[in-house]
Amino acid sequence: MNEATATLPGRGANVRLDPGGIAFNCLPGQTLLHAALAAGIDLPYECASGSCGTCRARLVAGNVISLWPGGPGLSERDRQKGDRVLCCQSVAQGDCVIQARPGPQAPPVRPGRWPTRVHSARDLNRDVLHLVLETDAAVDFLPGQFMLFELPGGIGRRAYSMSNVADADGGLEFIVKHKPGGAGTAHLFGELRIGDQIDVEGPYGRAWLRDDASRDIVLLAGGSGLAPIWSIAQAALRRRIEGRLRLYFGVNRADELFWLDEFEQARRAHPELEVNLVLMEASPRDPDGSRYGLVGPVMAADVGDTLRDDLYMAGPPGLIDSVLRGFVAAGKARADRVFFDRFC
Repeated sequence: MNEATATLPGRGANVRLDPGGIAFNCLPGQTLLHAALAAGIDLPYECASGSCGTCRARLVAGNVISLWPGGPGLSERDRQKGDRVLCCQSVAQGDCVIQARPGPQAPPVRPGRWPTRVHSARDLNRDVLHLVLETDAAVDFLPGQFMLFELPGGIGRRAYSMSNVADADGGLEFIVKHKPGGAGTAHLFGELRIGDQIDVEGPYGRAWLRDDASRDIVLLAGGSGLAPIWSIAQAALRRRIEGRLRLYFGVNRADELFWLDEFEQARRAHPELEVNLVLMEASPRDPDGSRYGLVGPVMAADVGDTLRDDLYMAGPPGLIDSVLRGFVAAGKARADRVFFDRFC
């Protein structure tokens, strides 16, 4: 296996899964994950950007290059073994065989690549940006999914979740938080101009709004995790759900809040929507009705000992993992009705 940057192959490659023998074609420049999902094969993954390791597989035969040789999804032990790859970062250099077990069903929306242009970008606060991209054709995605941005200058690929719902206009909206020292957000906040082209790949993500939802829904967002959660909220409201829709949005301080006008407009139009603003620190500027503490425990206090609602979460790994421990691991919630997106 070669994990150095190399010239991408000029022709497609045949990739076979072991065991099972399922095969798919990997086009030039496509990652193994992208090619498999586009072929209707549901390889395991979570972040699709090299950080989590969920798509880790064993390379049985052939060679690949890695788009991110230092991706944290591979441990030092994985690297020492020499045959472990991240499917979301690996591009086949000719025919190859990987050891991976796909899911039983095809992805509900298969990913593609889309050229987009920057339509608008506005600051929501000093660290959060609302970015709108336009496309020539409508892009299909499910509420709660995300795209990979191809950023210039060697920055590479970064994942950002849509905050809107798919429609015929083809617009893609994102809520992006500035990451100190992050090359991706440094470009988006400091160098992006209206009309700039950004190629995106997707959609990806498994925490989409389920069609079979018949119970009340709880939505939990930390910081820019509001993007996929707001997409889910809008879709649920459009479906005219009969039960309650409770949204918990947590930040550190009042000056980090955003999207308050959108919350108020949605609440006026949809009485079934309940929005809880949760702050770690109190100040005289806090909105009326603000609640205090960690957003996960505030939500847990409202829910009680048993979570009978569907739960959708997005935000920092610490937030997601703490709620999973408190509910799913403790047997207080059904694992198959809890959906999450860690913002690594």
